[in-house]
Amino acid sequence: MTTVTVPAIPFDAARVERIQKARRYAPDHAVDRVVRGMFRTDTVIDRVVADFAALDRGTGWQLLGTALRTQDPAPPGAPESLTELLTPLLNPPDWLDPARIRRGAELWWRFAPAVIVGLGGTLLTAYAFGDLNKPQAMNSRSETMAARRYEETSRWVLAATDPGTLIPGGTGFDATIRIRFVHAMVRRHLRTCGRWDTRAWGEPIHTTGMAVTAQAFLLTPLTMYELLDMPITADEAESMRQLWYWIAFLMGIPDELLPHSIEDAADLNRAATIIFAPPDEDTAVLTTALLKGGLRAERVLPQPLHPYLAPVLRPVISSLVWGTTGRIVATIVDPEAELPRNHPVIRVLRQHAKLRELLRRNGRLGADAHIAVTQRRVLSGALDLMKAAPAPVDPRTAVTPRP
Repeated sequence: MTTVTVPAIPFDAARVERIQKARRYAPDHAVDRVVRGMFRTDTVIDRVVADFAALDRGTGWQLLGTALRTQDPAPPGAPESLTELLTPLLNPPDWLDPARIRRGAELWWRFAPAVIVGLGGTLLTAYAFGDLNKPQAMNSRSETMAARRYEETSRWVLAATDPGTLIPGGTGFDATIRIRFVHAMVRRHLRTCGRWDTRAWGEPIHTTGMAVTAQAFLLTPLTMYELLDMPITADEAESMRQLWYWIAFLMGIPDELLPHSIEDAADLNRAATIIFAPPDEDTAVLTTALLKGGLRAERVLPQPLHPYLAPVLRPVISSLVWGTTGRIVATIVDPEAELPRNHPVIRVLRQHAKLRELLRRNGRLGADAHIAVTQRRVLSGALDLMKAAPAPVDPRTAVTPRP
């Protein structure tokens, strides 16, 4: 295969060494796309956020709300940048198949534990790399508000993968566009804080980081289904790929980093996880925050008990859940490791999954659409029980600088 020429990037000897290692595990074109993407950002929405900052306070967000509600990319008073952003999103490309996207969402939710492990693993994986974790570390929400960030991310995942709502006018569509604004708001802060090191970390919230995150939401549940002996046909996997391809497109990920096939997504993520910087002190800080307080477990009990039980329940439950998820996912993303088929949690879930598959094939669980509804309730019900954050993070409150 012909090597794609990578444009000049800030020199980092350690990164160059990791790039060469990545070429042993992934095609050259995947490696080169990953490297290019580390020094590129979503410039379209960056211009919108800059224009919003020049308007009267709150005006830009009102214009965005109007545009999404009316499905008009150019509401009166909107800057040209907002129209440029929303026009291709509110007028989807010909390749979008809404029925296939809906089908992909239904299939993605076939077994909630696979999705929940994938969700937690995606957060932990982002923390594991000393460059990819910098936006979270420097924005501090993931350190001081670890539980809330997980809850808000879970709410977005629930919204974005709610079957049938990821088209213009749908709640999943709107939530995903707003998360794209969250990224832009944080990126704007990081660029002006005076502490961002592009040579060491790439651009803040770069396109490769966004792509790897979106594709992890596709690949990790698929791997979990494989570990749990839940067969996914090639056509079913393709529907899930198209779901996350569309989500990634809405998030502003450029074409060369979109998952054009399951294999392509795997190649990109394999290359990226080798090229990204190794764990550092921020990895420890962010991971510890999850292990000690990533789940507000005390909230399932009466409110007067919260102050007394939080210091005990939060670290115990958080360490159990996040520690287990971390060990499973760390093996999944390691290109040199075997899949953790014999992990105790995997073995227990596999037995449950086999029974569910038997019932599903016999029609006892209903159609895929009904299964998705019941499985989504596993996560939404747990969040509601913990009185979790009710919605994804609002772009207007996305920036919380580290003291």
